[in-house]
Amino acid sequence: MEKFKRAVVMAVGSGGDVAPLAAVAEKLAAHGMDTTLMAPQRYRRFTAGTAVQFQSIGADDVFEEVFNGADVWSAAKGLQASWRYYGAAMRTGLSALRRGWHAADTLLVSSSFAVAARLAEELDAYRNTTVHLSPSIVFSAHRPPKWPAASIPGHWPLWLKRVAIAAAERCGTDPVIGAHVNAFRAELGLPPVRKLFSQWIHSPRRVVYAFPEWFAQAAPDWPAHGAFTGFPSCPQPQRALPAALEAFLQGGSGPVMVITAGTAVASRPQWVERLASFAVAQGARVVVIEPNAQGDTAGAAVHSVPFAPFDLLLPRVQLIAHHAGIGTMAEALRAGLPQLLVPSAHDQPDNAWRLQHLGLGHSLGQDPGPGDLTRAWHWALGNGPLRQALHDAQARIAREEEGAGCIAELVLADCGARDGQGSDEGGQRIPGMRRGGDARLQNAYRYKT
Repeated sequence: MEKFKRAVVMAVGSGGDVAPLAAVAEKLAAHGMDTTLMAPQRYRRFTAGTAVQFQSIGADDVFEEVFNGADVWSAAKGLQASWRYYGAAMRTGLSALRRGWHAADTLLVSSSFAVAARLAEELDAYRNTTVHLSPSIVFSAHRPPKWPAASIPGHWPLWLKRVAIAAAERCGTDPVIGAHVNAFRAELGLPPVRKLFSQWIHSPRRVVYAFPEWFAQAAPDWPAHGAFTGFPSCPQPQRALPAALEAFLQGGSGPVMVITAGTAVASRPQWVERLASFAVAQGARVVVIEPNAQGDTAGAAVHSVPFAPFDLLLPRVQLIAHHAGIGTMAEALRAGLPQLLVPSAHDQPDNAWRLQHLGLGHSLGQDPGPGDLTRAWHWALGNGPLRQALHDAQARIAREEEGAGCIAELVLADCGARDGQGSDEGGQRIPGMRRGGDARLQNAYRYKT
């Protein structure tokens, strides 16, 4: 590697936001880069047993306050609550970056809202790659995403959708995000910016969509320099199932259902209890994964555990119900599982809509009734064509290049380490491949011109 010897991977948000970026960091380290993951302190475990160094991105007290509260998971209040943390991490993250690294020899990779990296691009000329884990992050009038509180109808004429999305940004997202970003920009001597969500959060030199194009086709108004990869496989610091969970899986008959509301939800939502009780009444056994579970809590039909590696657990079960987080969704697709989806905030409604549109998921409301649950149960376990569709999706993901590796290859092209090719100034061409070329990687990097 000629010039760039180091990489800093910046990630903010819940475990589902951080784990894929940790996987990218691990791939970069495996290629010889001196790599550091900057993320919330509670996710240090994602670097355990790897060559990746860890540093808190800071604002951990704000993280705990925000993600232990209820507002962050509310459709109406989630944006404002989450940006209390993202804004704080922006300040601490930029300070830590400027203390420890230099643009001359360090590359940046950043999650959607790790906006310290965007500021470092402007202030210090860092080369940054913005990684979007889910398609709802990308504003589009041509194909409007599904938003938590209210969405723009896709059947509206394009001119009206453009008016609506501009109004949503001007009156909704810009005031919330700008209250943090533009206030800090003023302190740094930078001018204020508008269209923060639709334009500014995207690195002007490289954007990566960390999901396959069949999951969310690019719209004409997505960033022209964006590249698709497959879903990243996330690092699993725990390489065996807990003994009590293993005994539970082996100790009964009937289908096993996994239920999780996400890695950062502090208290169990009501729908978790409702789905668990319904599943038990159908003769199933249930594994509930929730961070606040007190160790392994075993029962005859329900077993609660704070964490379990999905790559080991999901192939052993028949069904999963979850919050429509993109990471959980991807792991369930890899395992070929029917998915019952109960979205609430952030990207979850859009993820759920896309999976249901593909015929691979079934959405439920936050307060599902007996009829809703019965229909969902029969869809998941009494649906012959669904089994084939899930098998086909599973096989498709298995054929695709793993997303974290693809992202790392794209970033490493800046090092001049791939067939002697140099950096990618405009973000428009396919990066250098492994020696002799790799058709699978070339297919993964589809740039829109």
